[in-house]
Amino acid sequence: MTLKYFKNGIPQLIEEYYQLSFSNGSIPFESTILPQGFTHITHLYFGDQKAIINENKTILKDTIISGQFSRSYHFKCNSEAMSFGMSFHPTALYKLLNTNISKLDNKHLNLKTFHPKFEKKISTIFNDFTTAEDMVNRLNTFFNSLDLTINKTTDTIDKVIQLIQNKEGLLNVSEILEEINLSQKTLETQFKKVVGLTPGKYIRLYRFIKLMKRYENQELEIKDLIYMFDYYDRSHFAKDFKLFMNESPSSYFKKDYPLLKAVFKN
Repeated sequence: MTLKYFKNGIPQLIEEYYQLSFSNGSIPFESTILPQGFTHITHLYFGDQKAIINENKTILKDTIISGQFSRSYHFKCNSEAMSFGMSFHPTALYKLLNTNISKLDNKHLNLKTFHPKFEKKISTIFNDFTTAEDMVNRLNTFFNSLDLTINKTTDTIDKVIQLIQNKEGLLNVSEILEEINLSQKTLETQFKKVVGLTPGKYIRLYRFIKLMKRYENQELEIKDLIYMFDYYDRSHFAKDFKLFMNESPSSYFKKDYPLLKAVFKN
């Protein structure tokens, strides 16, 4: 399994590009996939890849659009495979498609079915693959040429996202409301429409991801990170772990998830 990231994306739109490949020596391959607070578009060039979400199997082929996930899911690859895609800034997909992003929650959908007009535009880029670096440059040019939905709502949600990131998820919704001119109900409704998750769920997920990345990069021990990221105790941390990972910490730390660890170390 080879996962390569390309960081020269577009600020406030593309967080990163990625290329994922599986050779004969790495199949059959299985891993847990953790939600990271991003939406994605991925083009699968070849290979037998599947996502298993709540025991429901989704065949991944052609161009897939992926919404926000609130829990981890299982991924399998049973043949040589290669895909190329992008992780979007939390508000980017709304700006690109001008549609309610919560419709995509916990789903991988065929882009051609979900948004045929956009799929037709981007397919001309995906269908002409030479090198990953060339793909990144052409996709950057493509996204820079598009008209985006940017308004007072998206500006406010971008501000909220920045607040959450600056605090590494160590804040609550009440603190956010002190910084913006919205009621809690309006913030909940607009945030979920633009980002795909409620602000409270996004905060918890963002905090959890930051903690796990620091652990996988061997910066600190779990017991120190639990304290640093403002969990009351191990049981409080275990509750969020179970929520996002679908398993207990003791179960996870006994296993090897090469794809998940590669993502955390990015």
